[in-house]
Amino acid sequence: MAMQPDEPTIRSAHTALAGSVLERASPYAFYAMTLLIIANLFNYLDRHIVSVLAPAIQAELHLTDTDMGFLLGTAFAVLYGVLGIPMGRISDALSRTRLMAFGLALWSAMTAISGVATSFLGLASARVGVGVGEATASPVSHSLLCDYFPARNRSAVLGCYLASVHLGIGAALVLGGLLIQHWDSWCTSCPSGACGLTNWRAGFLLVGTPGIVVAVLIAFLREPARPKGTVRIPAGRVILRELTSSIPPFTLFSLGRLGGRRAVAANLIFAAVLALVAFGLGKATGDWAQWIAVAIGVYSVATWAQVLKYLDKPLYSLTFGCRSFMYTTFGGAFLTCFVGTIAIWAAPYAIRTLDAGAGKVGLALGAAQLGAAVLSVIIGGFVTDIWKRRDRRAPIWLAMISLVVPIPMLFVLLRAETLPNFIAAFCVLTLFSMAWAGSFAALAQDLVLTRMRGAAAAIFSLVIALTASGIGPYWTGKVSTLTGSLTTGLYSLLAFVPAAGVLLILAARRIRSETPELRMAIARAAGEAI
Repeated sequence: MAMQPDEPTIRSAHTALAGSVLERASPYAFYAMTLLIIANLFNYLDRHIVSVLAPAIQAELHLTDTDMGFLLGTAFAVLYGVLGIPMGRISDALSRTRLMAFGLALWSAMTAISGVATSFLGLASARVGVGVGEATASPVSHSLLCDYFPARNRSAVLGCYLASVHLGIGAALVLGGLLIQHWDSWCTSCPSGACGLTNWRAGFLLVGTPGIVVAVLIAFLREPARPKGTVRIPAGRVILRELTSSIPPFTLFSLGRLGGRRAVAANLIFAAVLALVAFGLGKATGDWAQWIAVAIGVYSVATWAQVLKYLDKPLYSLTFGCRSFMYTTFGGAFLTCFVGTIAIWAAPYAIRTLDAGAGKVGLALGAAQLGAAVLSVIIGGFVTDIWKRRDRRAPIWLAMISLVVPIPMLFVLLRAETLPNFIAAFCVLTLFSMAWAGSFAALAQDLVLTRMRGAAAAIFSLVIALTASGIGPYWTGKVSTLTGSLTTGLYSLLAFVPAAGVLLILAARRIRSETPELRMAIARAAGEAI
């Protein structure tokens, strides 16, 4: 008969897995959350401004829908994924506030640089730079918020934080629409230098520069106290260790040191197979940048998982080695491939098929995003906190609702013949499709130990970003290019629904039987000193 854990052990397990023991958040915590929300707003403003500017960019740079699919997703996602890999563990060891400030300043600068691009390659390179900076955002912010606030409020706090995703997307659509529609008339009263910019170039410059000011404020935030017993490691040593553990080809040195020749051989075989697959897809589609970028991202994440198995086996055991964590993460990734890509392509679709100007579409979709999506994420977080008291699988069930309800709404959306009808359908779709975000971010934190928060957030966010942003927008653009119909491209996103549904059901089945004590035992068996 298995020995039952005593009460102190149970309390310890809940504390280590669920996090902070704070009873009430301080006013300073709300100030810090406000700054992080503003930073995340700029994160998604800078990331999604390209959506409503897409028709103007395509016209000036002569780009196809496939090219735009790459710019809307893959160009950002790959370096976001590759450099985001070490950011989780770096944020668990260094000053998170300064790391966040550095990332915000970098992605803001690269957004501004996007406004001076003169070719597909130049704009793609700048968007890659945006991804590099934004790689710091999720792991650092999630980790900070979970230290600033008590564990009992985690879903609600992260839900409020993630509402800024949609504030940023909505602001991008509104501002982009206004610039597309009115820039020529506005710039008549501006200095002659501004009048030399086209509307889309002005958009990148205007949304990129303010983030640098916010970065300065975040740099001066107080760092929350680390858990007792946390060992401080010199910054240079941490950065060098994590970069060589996750950035190819330096990973081979780490693998050789940690796992020997067998680990290196296995990695090289995987790299060879991945290269052949990427070559075949590139040859078949002609989209070499897309498949080279995806292969780099997949190789980097898989290699990081391999290194992590030797470097931090408890973390590996509760993330990459845990089927509950992987089912949850990939379920969220395929869910985002479906609902997230609809949101990304909504503005170009409406501009093209409803004979509506970019300014009008941007304003209408922006207002819808600001209202429906923000309300969805915030309510979803609070509902989950209440629902979880009865069923720990509540985040999964909410994600299933977010997957199923948008299916019929997609048909209504794409059959709309007027902009008001299109916006109404988009509002209903968005109201249901975004409710799961905060609860899933909190679930990823609940499945690991306190010291692993940053790394868990990084793994969760990066797998979703690489899968959803690296595949979804490109998939839609490619189908649109092949068929000559963006409508067909958007309908093709239904292919991701079965995969998302199966993974979410598998996650729910496992989470039902798993307890904090069981996950604590898994970590202890992997060598965690508790």
